[in-house]
Amino acid sequence: TIFSVSLISLSFYAMASNVRSEASGVDQNAIFEQAILALGGRENLDALASFSIESKRVRYVMGQGPEPGIGLHRYSASEAKIFHSVKDNNFRGDFLHTGQYLGAGGVRPVTEIVVDGNQGYLIGFNDFFLQTGAENEAMTPERLTVTTKTERLVNPHFLIKDLMQKRLHFIPKTSRPDLNAYQVGEDEIFPITLSRFRETGKRVLVTNDRWLKKWKDTKYFKDSVEERIFFEVDSNWFSEWQNNDFPSSKYHQLIVEDDVYPITLYVNKSSGLIEKLSTMEKDYVYGDVEVEVTYSDWKTIEGISFPMRIKISLAGAPSMDVSRSKINVNALLEDNLFLPPEGVVYIDNKERASRGKRLSQTVQSYSYAAAAKARELVRPKIEAKKLGQGVYLMIPSPSDATYTMVVELEKGILIIEPGMDELKCEAVVDWIKLNFPNKPITYAVVSHNHADHAVGFRTYAAAGATIVVHEDAEVWAKKVLNRNKSIILPDALDRNPVATNVLTVADNQPLRLEGNENSVTIYPVYNRHSKDMLILEVENQGILYLGDLYIGALARMLKAGKRRSDSGKPTYSIEELYRAIQFYGIEPKTMIGSHDSEPVSYDDFIYYLKGE
Repeated sequence: TIFSVSLISLSFYAMASNVRSEASGVDQNAIFEQAILALGGRENLDALASFSIESKRVRYVMGQGPEPGIGLHRYSASEAKIFHSVKDNNFRGDFLHTGQYLGAGGVRPVTEIVVDGNQGYLIGFNDFFLQTGAENEAMTPERLTVTTKTERLVNPHFLIKDLMQKRLHFIPKTSRPDLNAYQVGEDEIFPITLSRFRETGKRVLVTNDRWLKKWKDTKYFKDSVEERIFFEVDSNWFSEWQNNDFPSSKYHQLIVEDDVYPITLYVNKSSGLIEKLSTMEKDYVYGDVEVEVTYSDWKTIEGISFPMRIKISLAGAPSMDVSRSKINVNALLEDNLFLPPEGVVYIDNKERASRGKRLSQTVQSYSYAAAAKARELVRPKIEAKKLGQGVYLMIPSPSDATYTMVVELEKGILIIEPGMDELKCEAVVDWIKLNFPNKPITYAVVSHNHADHAVGFRTYAAAGATIVVHEDAEVWAKKVLNRNKSIILPDALDRNPVATNVLTVADNQPLRLEGNENSVTIYPVYNRHSKDMLILEVENQGILYLGDLYIGALARMLKAGKRRSDSGKPTYSIEELYRAIQFYGIEPKTMIGSHDSEPVSYDDFIYYLKGE
């Protein structure tokens, strides 16, 4: 069947014979036959040659809220037309991705094609900002495994067919390793950001009573969500998101081998339907986490049962919600549906593919919502752009779309903005060691807690750096540093568990780090994007690193030969940045944002802001 799996080891086969379900004491083969029958029976499943699905897929991520480590974010909503040629091992997904922002990003049409289960291609707008136009390209190996694994999660038929054809086997529950997985709590979920207005920064929220009581009288709430139209109170939103009640009295468990972590299927004792799948993956922030997939609203089409609603949770937090509206079974699919783009060649890489399997749902969420190229899971090459004496901007290739700045201080090296993936961080650490062999990495400054900017700081902590955050992010930073060791995909701090240090910057109290040639000052900045924003100035050179107080839009305009937006209105974050510059008396010359490799002059910044 499509997306055939790799086998783990022959030792599993020996364990698989006559395995019984520990949850029920019933032979797993008997439970398996019940599940086959509930899906449509062996004859119908053997005859399943193709199916197509129309659906809506909504992606959520943690780590993008206004408070450090708090708040779920609806990152994208996608209209999807899915085509599976089961007999030929081909897949096509035609997606219309709509991002989180209202008034920016537009709708991105993207087609994903998988040929023979082992070659992947992309057609369309793979750039969140719609700057590059439509492109045809090969998937990266990790993107291919992310795509194929996700399709297997939402379509348990593939797993059942692999078991029927002995490509997969059952294993005893005792062979499933116990991992200390992190579980997100309700207080971490709220508020839920449904969307944001790019120009004003206002959020469309779902809150619970507890969060609303805490925040309703604050300046942040008045600036961002004061108007009633921009929020609703639904304290039951999270508890009603996904059924978590799967007692052994009602469900058999089938344990299936997998090369990341064993898969547990929860089979309803009465109906035989698979109503839940559970496995484990790595999350950048939380470490090893449970992936839970629930299947409901089953419908029989041409003798095959399909779930019309699928929900995926990561660490207990919503990750994807799939609502299906139409399914066709065994209709003729034209061969040209699965033709790769002309002249495009897929290049395999087993190591990258393996990494993709271990991070699949985190990568999938960010790929849907932003530039998919920014989620390449490979150690990049580093080019250093010199911004001034002892100041360099790290340009990774491939890029993760978050740019680290390196500053030479008298007794060590400071970096600001780690980014998310530890492989980029490791490459920057190696560049520093090569170019400054006699200086340790002393500080890693995090502009704010959002995952795409921050959580790679564990790599710098492993290299001995003190982590610098806003005081509001101290608890969050220590929590990330001290999370349980990952078994599924260890990072540098898992491999080298050294003592870590966190230094905080208090509200309205800049932190100055003095040196003979370069001195830096780190400023806390009130803003609507994140409660813990820091910016950094290299004082004697007038270089100002801004994090997400965002000049990326201006940098892109300048590349296109424009100095202002068509509306003439600056974004709210530009205005908040300007107020901070005036408040602290900063005199910048060169400005760097997290998400663009091109510096912007202060003169261009003022023209963009004021038109003069």
